[in-house]
Amino acid sequence: MPEMPDFSLPDPHIPFPSKLNPFEPVIAEHTTSWARRLRLIEGERATSRFAGESYSRLVARLYPEASVPTLALAADLNSWFHVYDDQFELAEVGSDPDLARRMADKFAAVLRGEPLDDTAGPILHGLADIRDRMRMHASTGWWERFAAHLQDCFETAQWEVDNRTRGQIPDPDSYVEHKLNIAYVPPSFDLIELVEQFDVPADIRASVPYQTMVHEAGHVVVCTNDLIGLHRELAQGEFHNLVIVFWNALGCSLQEAIELVNSKISMRVAGFLAAKAAISATFDELGTDYNVRRGTMRCVAGLEHWMRGYLDWARESQRFSDPLLRGQVKGFHHELIS
Repeated sequence: MPEMPDFSLPDPHIPFPSKLNPFEPVIAEHTTSWARRLRLIEGERATSRFAGESYSRLVARLYPEASVPTLALAADLNSWFHVYDDQFELAEVGSDPDLARRMADKFAAVLRGEPLDDTAGPILHGLADIRDRMRMHASTGWWERFAAHLQDCFETAQWEVDNRTRGQIPDPDSYVEHKLNIAYVPPSFDLIELVEQFDVPADIRASVPYQTMVHEAGHVVVCTNDLIGLHRELAQGEFHNLVIVFWNALGCSLQEAIELVNSKISMRVAGFLAAKAAISATFDELGTDYNVRRGTMRCVAGLEHWMRGYLDWARESQRFSDPLLRGQVKGFHHELIS
C-alpha cells in the first residue's frame, strides 16, 4: 500500500428509522455477567473496554422489538463474536494458520453437539453455552441453517489468516465474495427469524427478491463497518477492509476509495428497496397467505433494523474510536494446542 495520507469519512445515508429496544439496560447487566462468568473478559481494563464497546446497545438497535430472553441471547452471541474476532485480528490465532485450523475444527465439533474436553477454555465454553440455549428456542431447520452459516464463517477465517500470513491484500472480487462471512453476517441475519419466532418458508427464502434483500442488506452492513472501522484497521495494520482493498487494487487515492465504498452503500440500499417493492408479486405467485406474508415482512423489517442499527451503534461504540493494537488482547490459543 502507498503511504497513508490524511482522509475524512463521510456520513453514510441509510434511510431507515433509528430504534432502540427498551430492555437494553437489563441486557447490559446480563451480558457483562455472562462474559465474566465464562472468563471471556477478566480484569478492570477488559471489563471497561467491554462496557465501552457495548454489545447490549448493539443488539438493542438491531432487534428493537425482541423479548428479554432472545435479546440476551443475541447480546451474548455478539459479545462472543467480537471476542472471537479479536483473536483473529489481534492475538496469536490471526497469524498462525495451524492454530486457526484447530480453532475451526474445535468449533465444528461444538456445533455438532460434541462434549467439551478438559482443555476447553472460555471461547469453546461460550460457544457451547450459546448452542445449548439456541437449540431450546429454535426449530431444527433454523438451527441447522444457522450452524451451517456459522461454520462457513469459521472456514472463511482460514482465508483471512492465510492472506495475513503471506501479506497478501485480496483483490476486490475475492474480498466481496468472502466479506459477508468474515463479518458473520449470514448467521447474524438468521437471528432475525429467531427473534421474530418465524421461519421464512423455503420457497420465499429462495426467491430472487428475498435473496436480493438479504444480500444487499448484508453488504450495506459490511461497507458501513469498513468505513467506520478504517481508522482502527489502518492503525492495526489490518487490510481486510474494502476501502483498503480498493485503494490497493485501483491505484486511486485513499479518499477516492472511501467515497467509492460510500457510494456502494447507497447503491446497495437502492437494490434492497427495489427488491422489497418486488416481494409482493412473489407472494402472489406463490399463493402466500396473510400470516406468512406478515411474518416475512417482519423479517424484512429486521434487515432494515440491522442496516440502520449497525450504523448507529458503530457511531457510538468505543470499538472503533479507541482501537487496540496487536498483542493487547488476551489470547485463548492455549485451549487449541492439545
